[in-house]
Amino acid sequence: MTAGVKSSGTEHYDWLISFASVHQAIKAEKILVQAGIKVTAMPTPREIDISCGQCLLIAAGDEAAAFKLFAAGQVRWAKLYRRTLAQGPGGPVKIYERVSENTQL
Repeated sequence: MTAGVKSSGTEHYDWLISFASVHQAIKAEKILVQAGIKVTAMPTPREIDISCGQCLLIAAGDEAAAFKLFAAGQVRWAKLYRRTLAQGPGGPVKIYERVSENTQL
C-alpha cells in the first residue's frame, strides 16, 4: 500500500461523500490518508446542501475500502454522491447524483 497523501488537485474523482459534521469529515480524511487512499477535501457544494459543511472526494474503486474504514473508525458519513462532468453551454458542469444515504445517523 502506498503512503497516504492529500490530492494535488489533478486527479479525477468520481465520488463525493458528505458527513454529519465537519469534525467527522476531518476524521474521515485522516483515516483515508493513513490508509493510502487519495482524497481531497472541499466545501460541500450548494447543489447538495445549503448548510455550511465539508465533504470529501475519492476516486471510483476506492469507495468500498473507504466505507470499511469508516465503519472501523466509527466515522459518521451522511450521503454518497456520484460526481460526473457534463458539457454545459458555459463550459463543464459538475453533476451530483445521490447514490446512498446513511440511515444510521
